[in-house]
Amino acid sequence: MSAGRYLLLAFVGVLALLVTTTWTRAQTQRWTPLTEPVVVSGTDMGFRIEWMHGRTPVGTIVVRIDGQWIEARVGSPSDRQLIPPPPPAPPPPR
Repeated sequence: MSAGRYLLLAFVGVLALLVTTTWTRAQTQRWTPLTEPVVVSGTDMGFRIEWMHGRTPVGTIVVRIDGQWIEARVGSPSDRQLIPPPPPAPPPPR
């Protein structure tokens, strides 16, 4: 093989290594825990930032009850039973 082919083969190998390294690094963004969670809030509702995923904050929705920040549960009332079910009907007479 000529020197030009060796040079081309080396260039393609280095390029493949560079592409693979860049792709791998992009897939493994760093999760950074905060030393103390920060609450970004209004008067009674907020977002407690606990981690950073790259530049994206990750946390929990919280509400203020009696001066304490409590984790909120997000969902629709259709998955919870608001009214207790009626008692079972008595068995029919025999």
